[in-house]
Parts: sequence; C-alpha cells; structure tokens
Amino acid sequence: MLEALDELGITPHCISGCSIGAVMGALYASGLSALEIRDTLDQLAYSPSDTMRSLLSDRKINRWIGLIDPSFGNSGLVKSESIMASLCQDRSCDSFDDLVIPFKVVATDFWEGRTVVIESGPLKPAVQASMALPGLFPPVELDGRVLIDGGTANPVPYDVLSDSCDVVVAVDINSGSSAEPGSVPGYFNTVFGSIQIMQQAIVDQKLKSRPPDIYIKPDLSDFRTLHYHRADEIYQQAESAKNELKRQLTEYVEAWNVQQG
Repeated sequence: MLEALDELGITPHCISGCSIGAVMGALYASGLSALEIRDTLDQLAYSPSDTMRSLLSDRKINRWIGLIDPSFGNSGLVKSESIMASLCQDRSCDSFDDLVIPFKVVATDFWEGRTVVIESGPLKPAVQASMALPGLFPPVELDGRVLIDGGTANPVPYDVLSDSCDVVVAVDINSGSSAEPGSVPGYFNTVFGSIQIMQQAIVDQKLKSRPPDIYIKPDLSDFRTLHYHRADEIYQQAESAKNELKRQLTEYVEAWNVQQG
C-alpha cells in the first residue's frame, strides 16, 4: 500500500498506525521509501528457498535467536526492542522529532482499557508498546502507564486522522481464518484467531459510525501473524488491493484538481 503512494508521488500529511502498522508507519515516516522498507524486511525475514548454509552464513538464524526471550519472564515470547533495533539500524528512529512525516502511534492502556495516542517523545518505546501483542510481546511501561498492542482497542486507527486530513485512507490487514469450517483450530490459530475476531468486530462498528474516505482491505485470509517467510506471497496477493488504492486516490486527486480550477 505504501508503494501505491510512492508510485503516485503522494506524500501523506500524517500517518497513524498500531501494531505492525506502527512499525511500518515509523519506517515510512522516517523517510524510507516503500521499496527500501521491503529491502529492510527481506534482510530480517527468511524464505523457503534459504538453505541452512545460507541462513548461517548471513546470520539470519542468529538474528532471530536474538529476538527470543527464553525466560518468558516479561509476559512475552519475543523481544520487541530487538526487532526495533534490527529494523532501525540504518535509520534514525530515536524520537518523533526525527521523522519527516508527522506520525501518531496508537497503543492501549492495559489497566484503563482505552486507546492511547502517542505523537511525541521517544519513538521506539512507543512503537514497542503499540506492537505488544499479548502473549507474543511483553507490555511496555511508558509515562506511568502499562501499554499493550493498540489493535486490542483500535485495530485500524484511521479515526485519529479524521480531523486533520482532507482525505483519510484506512488499510485494514485483519484477516479471517483459513481453516476449514467445522475443523478444530490449533493453539496458535485459536489465540490469534480469537484476537482477529474481536478486532474485526471493533472495525465493523467504526465503519458504520464514521467511515474513512478510502477503505482498503487486502485478502490475507491465507496468512497468519507469524508468516514472515511468506512475504513474497503476501505482496503478490495484495497487488490487487494496491491497484484499487491507486485507482481511488487518482480519482480523489483528479476531483481536487477540477475543484481548484
């Protein structure tokens, strides 16, 4: 979806994001192009074509081992700070002030159960809080609050941009289950599938009360939360959604040009 913006020469006035959207939003707001972000992710991800020798030689396995918290002592399995360090190693992502595009990170206050919007101060802990999916990443203590994944309260936080942008684009990557109806899901499908069901219910209500100008939802039903090794398949399957976003954005730009005379 970010490639669609680059190909049309459109720079967002502001970006909001939660969970993986906060990670991608931070990288894009820092000045990276969509293709540069893809290259950054490729350096971290692995693919079925990678041999054991190639994985060891380019240290991909070591990178992933370094992300795991074997003690599970911080209520999470993966170290979010290690992921942020890996993604931001070639880019200044220390503070919101470093960004070239204004950015709103959406997290959830665990004890108050409400959405928290962060747009100033240190950037990395804000993104870590926004991506703190329960059970996978540990909660983040920030400014006296315990924060978890923003998607638990506001999965597609386009509404935080509604009062400051002329055209609001919402990209919803929540996906349904790929399991056969009637089958019993496994452990991870049950955990992540339940979260996705709750998120979809929240988004459906938001779309009824205050829809965005453009709503894009790629078909990602065949992919799960940890399917990083299937990145190329995801890009291919999202191509039609990317083209739809370009079509709708082009219509908005043409209509705006007509209005301006």
